[in-house]
Amino acid sequence: MKILHTADWHLGKLLNDQSRDTEHALFLEWLLTVVKDEGIDAVLVAGDIFDTANPPQSALQRYYDFVSRLFTQGNCELIIIAGNHDSAAQLEAPKQVLNSVKTHVTGFLPETPEDRLLLLPDAEAPEVAIALIPFLRDRDLRVGTAGESADEIRAQLAGGISARYEETAKALEAAKLSCPAIATGHLTVVGSKTSDSERDIHIGGLGSVTPGHFPEVFDYVALGHLHRPQSADGSGRVRYSGSPIALSFSESKDKKEVRILEISNGEITQTSVPIPVFRKLSQIRTSTAELEKSIEEFSAKAGNLRTWVELIVEDALLEDNLTERVATLIADRDFDVLKVIRGRANTPLNLSAGEATDDEAIESLLDQPTLVFEHLLDQQEQFTDEEADELKRAFAKLVEMEAQPDLIDAP
Repeated sequence: MKILHTADWHLGKLLNDQSRDTEHALFLEWLLTVVKDEGIDAVLVAGDIFDTANPPQSALQRYYDFVSRLFTQGNCELIIIAGNHDSAAQLEAPKQVLNSVKTHVTGFLPETPEDRLLLLPDAEAPEVAIALIPFLRDRDLRVGTAGESADEIRAQLAGGISARYEETAKALEAAKLSCPAIATGHLTVVGSKTSDSERDIHIGGLGSVTPGHFPEVFDYVALGHLHRPQSADGSGRVRYSGSPIALSFSESKDKKEVRILEISNGEITQTSVPIPVFRKLSQIRTSTAELEKSIEEFSAKAGNLRTWVELIVEDALLEDNLTERVATLIADRDFDVLKVIRGRANTPLNLSAGEATDDEAIESLLDQPTLVFEHLLDQQEQFTDEEADELKRAFAKLVEMEAQPDLIDAP
């Protein structure tokens, strides 16, 4: 059998108010060709099909069009788990209909570990077992109580994630299958490289795990969430496929790929298939004095679509009229400048990896309220250490209640 691992499509994504729909259409067309040419038996998408829980109609149409075309093209299964951007309820709503076109969707974590196992090509003569574990929310991992510290929450989340994989591994072992096993997941593995377009999954960056949290019974762990293709454990057993297109300018130099897993004689071998760059994203860093020269010397990369550029003028002041100047300089060029940034594009508080744009830095801050609160609290001098710790615990509880409204009525 051949299984294709991909993730983080983020259908409906915008970049500086510009739609990525054309790029997604080209990617999905390319993917259908790969499935046909490589004889793929199953496509596994490890979360974040959509960019938001309420995707635009165009994104839903793009998704269902792919489901339909994959089914009519040939004998290929489609396996999807929910990511942190997805609405699990929305993904699962048409589940019975999708099953009839060989599409298996897991939005919510099945309570019974045995129900998380999908055997391909069938249960009578399985060649591979796939443990379908979607993005795990707090309710899947722990029961919150008042007065917990950030360290206690962190330990509970990591322990909960480990427990879900352990119990699934035990169900797999109890089935006494002789075929290889693949686990899915949508989370952060400690030590992996991030980009500016990923949001922290759990409050304040909590919930990260190590490769050791995935039992050895799983021959391959197909992950989503981080957009850079990479091995999370050094051996390639735990791997992120990465996103199919660059979702932010910080990913402009990434080489995107899908992974093909070939199952033969009870073993899994894997290869990388590079994804064509349909639209090149680039950054130009310059100064006001070198602006004209930098734009003149910039060469747009070849691609199906016009290159998009983020221009960072590091010494520019607010009163500098850069917009009109840049518009004049690029009037006859074969690329578009989506955004002009004045000053160094440094991430506030150093809360994210890499060099973030203004919008991406703000999004990072909004997604990490606990770290922002603790940073501001550390700048105050009127609180004792005990008072500061109590305020941090209280704020963590407030954020948790906001994320889980059912806790508001809890005693």
